[in-house]
Amino acid sequence: MKNSIRAAVAALALLASPAFAADANELKVVQTIRINAPATAVWAVAGDFNGLPRWLSNIVESRIVLGANNQIGAIRQLTRRNGTKVTERLVDYDPVQMRAGYTYVDGAVMASDYYPVLQVKDAGDGTSIVEWSARFKRLAYAEDPPPPGQDDQTLTENYNKIYKAGLESLKRVVEGGQ
Repeated sequence: MKNSIRAAVAALALLASPAFAADANELKVVQTIRINAPATAVWAVAGDFNGLPRWLSNIVESRIVLGANNQIGAIRQLTRRNGTKVTERLVDYDPVQMRAGYTYVDGAVMASDYYPVLQVKDAGDGTSIVEWSARFKRLAYAEDPPPPGQDDQTLTENYNKIYKAGLESLKRVVEGGQ
């Protein structure tokens, strides 16, 4: 009797393990930078939903494929330097708070449940603080362990690198008056 109970419990545990794996960790990255320009000048560049190629070097093209630029619900298709494409939807756009949030729709996505927010804040001394943050889960959330290169640490490191380099580029563009 005890052996059959143990076998039943073991079988249930095996069946349930994919369900537990589906509850993958929600990951988060945050990068900030101070830019020597007023917040409104920074927002004029960073707040342009269709303007990523101007300051994010791994994006070579952006085009609005549905809706209007800077309008909630707008969808942009981005072409990365490596030729891959991704489509994103603007889900939050507040020009007063100088904040924009978006998410993946389809394409060569790097994460699941991806929700980044870009916000510009007035630092009060003629400079600005820009924060780029995101919460997301790995694509292979149902696999434990995930395939090589798709683990939580690698994904988090990749987004941190992209966001850090992007903010440094934004700083160069804005401070250089480009």
